[in-house]
Amino acid sequence: MTAVTTQQIVNELKANNQDFEWYPTTDRMLEAVKTRMPTVTRSIMDIGAGDGRTLVKLAEKCKHTPELYSIEISEVLRNLQPETIIPAGTNFYEQDLMSLPVDVIFCNPPYQQFEMWVETIIRTGFAEHIFLVIPDDWKNSKPIADAIKSRQARTKVIHSDNFLKADRRSRAIIDIVHISFPPAGRWSDQRQDPFDTWFEANFTVMDQPEDVTDPDAGDALTKKFSRRTIGEIVEEYEQERQRFRDNYEAIFHMDGAILNELGVSKNGIRDGIKKKLLGLKTKYWRLVFERLEAITSRLTTATKEKMLERLTQRTSIEFTANNAYAVVLWAIRNANRYFDEQLLTLFRELSSPENIKNYKSNQKTWSRDNWRWREADHSHFALDYRIISEQCCAIAKPDSYSYDCPNNLHRRCHNLIADIIAVLGNLGFSTISRPTFNREWIGGQWQDWNSADGEIVFQAKAYLNGNMHFRFAPDAIKALNIEAGRLLGWIRGREAAVKELGVTEEEAEKFFGKNMRLPLDGRKLLTAG
Repeated sequence: MTAVTTQQIVNELKANNQDFEWYPTTDRMLEAVKTRMPTVTRSIMDIGAGDGRTLVKLAEKCKHTPELYSIEISEVLRNLQPETIIPAGTNFYEQDLMSLPVDVIFCNPPYQQFEMWVETIIRTGFAEHIFLVIPDDWKNSKPIADAIKSRQARTKVIHSDNFLKADRRSRAIIDIVHISFPPAGRWSDQRQDPFDTWFEANFTVMDQPEDVTDPDAGDALTKKFSRRTIGEIVEEYEQERQRFRDNYEAIFHMDGAILNELGVSKNGIRDGIKKKLLGLKTKYWRLVFERLEAITSRLTTATKEKMLERLTQRTSIEFTANNAYAVVLWAIRNANRYFDEQLLTLFRELSSPENIKNYKSNQKTWSRDNWRWREADHSHFALDYRIISEQCCAIAKPDSYSYDCPNNLHRRCHNLIADIIAVLGNLGFSTISRPTFNREWIGGQWQDWNSADGEIVFQAKAYLNGNMHFRFAPDAIKALNIEAGRLLGWIRGREAAVKELGVTEEEAEKFFGKNMRLPLDGRKLLTAG
């Protein structure tokens, strides 16, 4: 596929009225940033990230693969970003940078608005290092100087340059400014939290906020908004946040002496407000994740946890309709990748010498001793329709703890069956049978999973010795083998599937490329009532 040029992207931006001064940072500028960026960088956020090329190049400097976050208003550019970049926001003016902790912030802002952007980033950016590509007259800006002073930040110009020979040319003369912050305390190596600086500047009295922990709040809210659009949920969030803001601003006018007599601490107020703001966003984001049922229901146990962790635990993204849409699109793009990864994970998990059959061109023999999945040693084979999976425990032993073995079957086996259901469902073999947790498991007895038309998709039975036995419908195991071979590069096309696996041409045509793909459009997930 021919690479899209910068000029082609600019033309598309202009055609869609989304050209917000996107001038891609040059490699020479990024090399200057890399020389100052710590090699042990776990997370990077690019504000005004464009098509994500800067984040990808900065990540090359890191010793370990960092988490990458973007704030970008243009949908055209967001759609060009790699799937590994998580959208942390869309409109810069709607973001709360204080709740987005990362190791490094990078920004090449629109130059007509650079002063306001830079002031906001310095005052509220929650990072150890900030790198800014900005016009060289930034030194004459009083708002920027005041922001630097408020955070006691250190600044250093690490490079000066221009865009005369850039992919998109400009006559602007720029400085690359490295901004760093003192640690949180004299004897602390923790990063400075901009919220604390804001709090000290605005709070002159002390109070103790109410306990915001409510174990039933999440369920109640989910029920309340189960048929509401994202726009309506965002409106409710904004109203609740405004009520909270009105309440804590009232604290400014209270008598500090009385609060001191009551033993209310200033730190208590600060930590309580942090907790409340974070909890409020988390509560409403959870409602959006409920709308991702069409995605998460098709994920295996491990990949579901991986995706939701990246969405919920790494950052606290500002809750807006635009951000919700961007996050759903990111989830869709990543879901397609996860669908492929989890199919291969299951294929490998079920692979063992007694469960496999060689491709016709593969004459190797497999030793049972020291079997470990290594593609270099064990390749070009398919799974039999009969599978034995060795677990350390399957049917519960008499002294087993009931939590580990709900309904007499170990949780690992419940998860394995759930993974099989998800992977086969993505291949077009959906089941409507009862979940494993609603079945009573007895050693040595087959359990069936049926399709909507009553056909058996697969069967499973467990033994006290820890083994699980499976039998798959012939078409289901053929589809799994063809797609695993395709994704591993063992089968290059339908003709190869016929030759190596012995399937018919009709079966190869039906199952090659069959694994689930979601269309890149999340609007229905956001607007459905």
